[in-house]
Amino acid sequence: MQLRGKVALVTGAAQGLGKGFSEAMLNRGAKVALVDMNESMGRETEKELSVKYGYDNVVFLRCDVTNKDQLESVFRRTVEEFGTLDIVVNNAGVSKRSHWELILEVNLMETGPVYSAAKHGVVGLSRSLGLGPHLLQRGVRVCALCPTQTDTDIHPARLQRDPEMQKMADEHWRLVDSEGGLIKISQVVDGFLQLVEDDSKNGAVMRVTLQRGVDYQPYGRGGEGVPYTRRAARSKLRNTEQVSDFFIPAWKMFRS
Repeated sequence: MQLRGKVALVTGAAQGLGKGFSEAMLNRGAKVALVDMNESMGRETEKELSVKYGYDNVVFLRCDVTNKDQLESVFRRTVEEFGTLDIVVNNAGVSKRSHWELILEVNLMETGPVYSAAKHGVVGLSRSLGLGPHLLQRGVRVCALCPTQTDTDIHPARLQRDPEMQKMADEHWRLVDSEGGLIKISQVVDGFLQLVEDDSKNGAVMRVTLQRGVDYQPYGRGGEGVPYTRRAARSKLRNTEQVSDFFIPAWKMFRS
């Protein structure tokens, strides 16, 4: 898919990866609807990108993506503004650092398997929607982009918690640091552009890590195209089996 002249809707676009994805597409000639719950930061990003890429190519739309009516509204308004919609980037996360820390503490530190299961659900959904019949009926490709922890403003800060929680948090950060630290936004954006522009990728699950760069999670032993088989990893936090490398899937949809 050539991005020039295409229209994209990006959730969580006010900062971090969402902003990076948006600017990369604008730089290639696309038009982008920036969707975010944080209006002040969203307006600031809209102004910054409009100055660089043209006021007719960027619009900010405030939306809480957990609100169905608001979400449907921003889709309608994007089409009204730009006449069509070709690309959807489901990137939204929490907007406040305190909320992000709470979610990590509750879902990752306390119940790692549940957090992992939720993220693997995104992978499974992307694979299912990437099956041939869906593409033939809808003309929409669906892929998942799974970067390891990325250097954005909303990664969890190293704050003091209760002793047990702090111990697990310290173990987690030692693991991250031992593997080279946080990955750069620009590295994730490079992978994102590959997914968008390569029309042969449908139902693909791209991983972006410091160790391996960009690669694709295989469907079992035969690679892409054969039934997916999970790979268990040895957790360094609790010495238990879990299906997680701390990848955080972002769901992408591209209209063919």
